[in-house]
Amino acid sequence: MSAFTQSVILQVGINVLLAVGYWIAVSTGRYSFGHVGFVAIGAYTSSILTENFSWPLPSALLAAAAAATVGGVLVGFMALRLPMLYLAIITLAFSSVIVIIANEWDYVGGPIGMFGMDGTSIPLVFTCLAIVVVYLLLLSRSRLGLAYSAIREDDQAARASGIRVTRVAVSAFATSAAVTGVAGALIAHQQGVIQPEQFGPQASLLVILYVVLGGVQYFWGAALGAIVLTLLPIYLNWLADWYQIVYGLLFIVLMIARPQGLIGRRNDSSRTADLLRRFQRRREEGETVG
Repeated sequence: MSAFTQSVILQVGINVLLAVGYWIAVSTGRYSFGHVGFVAIGAYTSSILTENFSWPLPSALLAAAAAATVGGVLVGFMALRLPMLYLAIITLAFSSVIVIIANEWDYVGGPIGMFGMDGTSIPLVFTCLAIVVVYLLLLSRSRLGLAYSAIREDDQAARASGIRVTRVAVSAFATSAAVTGVAGALIAHQQGVIQPEQFGPQASLLVILYVVLGGVQYFWGAALGAIVLTLLPIYLNWLADWYQIVYGLLFIVLMIARPQGLIGRRNDSSRTADLLRRFQRRREEGETVG
């Protein structure tokens, strides 16, 4: 296998992990506009541990997930009880604060960043991805997964049915942060360099677009979006210099013409009612949530 092919496979695998990680938060209908902040936390946490303390990469991945989870709980608890506009503002501000801290913190190289990380491999990336996919498959068959979907479809009806909306949404946000933190660690140890400018608003837009393109109803929609948008700039040379503009326009078009994405269908009351009936049936069977 050529070095180019290995690089493409790694990039696709990491971006799919990033997309499905972000999807976990979006599956409750909560769009974060600063999720790349958790990517940065994972990238810097793992890089500090491997470069400054000689930790093995697998252990650093777990630490990156833990650090991002803590950030996810704190941000989620503050933001997810508020309307969508405030959620967008708070998460965007959070990612901006992370970038400012990284720029000003000499220990992590400031604006120059950190260098020398390595160790990301195809088996490691796809092992992480397999673990997350298995979790998501189990989630989709659980009462918690039904709660996520019910909240996304109609959070008021979900609340009236006994779902603790804020608690469930925060748990989804924290899990999402953990997965994207691992993706950030893998990015750092694949590229060998991380700099604060990598985690700006344009990176957040790209992560959102992965999910918007594929669709929010199923995690494989997010995976499809990541695959398509990762491969396009690689194999369409002209797009490499224009992808930010093209992707921005694509985001606008999708939100207007097909907000449910390529895979998915529009929300309707019958679907919401069906989700709530299934949720109630699971509750009667004794499965607990939250």
